[in-house]
Amino acid sequence: MRSFRGAGWCRLGLAIGRIFLLSLVAVTRCRQASAQQIPDVRCQVEDYPVDTVTYWQSAKVLKSVQAVVLKDPAGEQEARFDLMHGGTLISLRYHGKELMFGKTAGANVTMYIVRHGREADLKGVSPYWSAFHPDQGGSSMGVPSSVAGVACNGDQSLRALAMMVDVSNDSSFVREPLLGVWAGHISNEFPPGYSTALAIETDASWVNNPGGSPSYYLQLEQVVVNVRPSPPQPIEWSLEGAAPWDSEYPASFPEKCTEKAPCASADAPVIATGRYRDAGHSVGFATVVPTSEWKTSRAFVRENAEWVVLSYGAVWAAPRRVFATVLAHDLEGLKGFHFSWTVCAGSWEQAQSFAEKSASRKR
Repeated sequence: MRSFRGAGWCRLGLAIGRIFLLSLVAVTRCRQASAQQIPDVRCQVEDYPVDTVTYWQSAKVLKSVQAVVLKDPAGEQEARFDLMHGGTLISLRYHGKELMFGKTAGANVTMYIVRHGREADLKGVSPYWSAFHPDQGGSSMGVPSSVAGVACNGDQSLRALAMMVDVSNDSSFVREPLLGVWAGHISNEFPPGYSTALAIETDASWVNNPGGSPSYYLQLEQVVVNVRPSPPQPIEWSLEGAAPWDSEYPASFPEKCTEKAPCASADAPVIATGRYRDAGHSVGFATVVPTSEWKTSRAFVRENAEWVVLSYGAVWAAPRRVFATVLAHDLEGLKGFHFSWTVCAGSWEQAQSFAEKSASRKR
């Protein structure tokens, strides 16, 4: 009995030893795994006051939004991106001075697919009134373009993914419309708000300004994906900027690209346009859009791109001034389109110089 007990204790000791060794190996492997650095994609955020109506016909007031804050490496600029409305650039400050409208989207991607109908109620009205109107930074009866995710590299860059909404509230009678959902609730407005099947990803970062004043400009790399199968559709893309009402001095390059005489990508590889608070065009911002990737025969500057002006012929647009570079480009279902543009703070002289150098590289 004693020898049996001794052998049993020996076997038990060996088993415990094996368990200990396996545990030691597991701990070692866990430590090796934990030695791998976990990516830090957190963003610097703040509650940013807007104090504006939730949509243009609403009496509901939105007091603030959560915004991601980016700062350029030279410490001259701060850019803020609205996490409630599509991850759009809402604010750009240069030496502490706000250059954008700062209440709604300051740099926005919006699209128009015009409905070519023969209905009696379409006669004599603007083609934009009944257009399918996907928008990154707007809202559809209070339902905003929902941001699905965001990641940052400190305060140097941002990546955000959102679903665009139909600002026209399905005035185009698109097939199989999607009721807008926000914060887990389906839109209960009348008419209801609508989402679209278009996803937009925004990658914002700082790029060097060869002119040196400011040292950096803000570049927006974006991809729009149509997640539904469909044949190619002719789309009018509008890359917009929104300036304060007192920015009443426009500028554009080249000046020949107008709505009545649009340019082709081959003739105008880059289009720049901006708004400024002084006749010398020293205080304001511009957008610079390379057109070669669009491969378009129709690109121009629209000095007044307010939706209420395009859709209803309104003669007022206070308290902001929306301008845009407009480009025609088809988008097929289950495919995406990648493009980039740059937001240039400061003087028009520097922005135009940046555009001219970009154009020479594109040729």
